[in-house]
Amino acid sequence: MTAEELDERVARYAKLSGNRAEPAERNLLLQAVLVTEDRAAAVRPFLEYVPHLTEEQVLGLPIVLVGTVEQITAQVLAQRERYGFTYLTVLEPYMEAFAPVMAALRGA
Repeated sequence: MTAEELDERVARYAKLSGNRAEPAERNLLLQAVLVTEDRAAAVRPFLEYVPHLTEEQVLGLPIVLVGTVEQITAQVLAQRERYGFTYLTVLEPYMEAFAPVMAALRGA
């Protein structure tokens, strides 16, 4: 799902849930968390699974976090601001990679 597609879904949800007494928490299921200095090289293996997307488009997917801990932390904060996510779900293979990001977010 691209950032623009997620924008549409979040906007549709906001419209449909506008009458709720309490706002619901918003969750995002992260498909990959790759801590690396070379973002492009890290996503190249994924390109065969999404041949309709470019490397840059994969790097822009909200469900893929790739980069240094600082870059990923900034991406998470930007997504929280943009989409209103109150929590993230990280798939088990990426939990250890996400741990330093969590530590950085605690200090943000």
